[in-house]
Amino acid sequence: MEIIQGIEADAEEEARGIEREAEEYSKQRIALAKAQGEALKKEARERAESQSALIRKNSESKIVMEKRKSALKLRDRVLQETLELARKRCRELIDTPRYGEILLDWIVEATLGLSADKAEVNASLKELPLITEELLKKAEGEYHKLTGKKISLSKREGDPLPGQGVVLTAGDGRLAYNNQVSTRFLRHQTEIRKLIYQSLFEE
Repeated sequence: MEIIQGIEADAEEEARGIEREAEEYSKQRIALAKAQGEALKKEARERAESQSALIRKNSESKIVMEKRKSALKLRDRVLQETLELARKRCRELIDTPRYGEILLDWIVEATLGLSADKAEVNASLKELPLITEELLKKAEGEYHKLTGKKISLSKREGDPLPGQGVVLTAGDGRLAYNNQVSTRFLRHQTEIRKLIYQSLFEE
């Protein structure tokens, strides 16, 4: 009888031990699962934050780029509109009394660029009547003052220029100096752009 009781007691003790081990193992597995779950949540949160930061950075870069593009487009449009107003103002000057002096300056500038002893002067249809013998003599005199050399100027016969300004062609016809408004704008475009930007965009 005592033997049976002893066996039963041992069995119960072993069963309790197995139960304790099972409980401990279950606790460990639950703790491990929780830890793994927390690690996964932390990793997912960090990944989400990293992706969110990257998206914000890309969005901010795109916004900055779009702003820069818009600013450049605005500057270019303002520049073109300003240049067109300047061209319009140049055309309007033809009808003013001082335009003869402007033509004189352009002709003298062209004589210096051409550096010939004889040249023909051409201009647009509206400007040709303003290029008188008197104006050409003045230009010859100015050239002589500046260089000490002589030049003979005459009005070119034939088709007038399509655009405003003057073109001087050397007597042999091989060289020409274009001093039309469109060419002058191109020649001085860097300085013109700088002046416009300074006036309109810089504080």
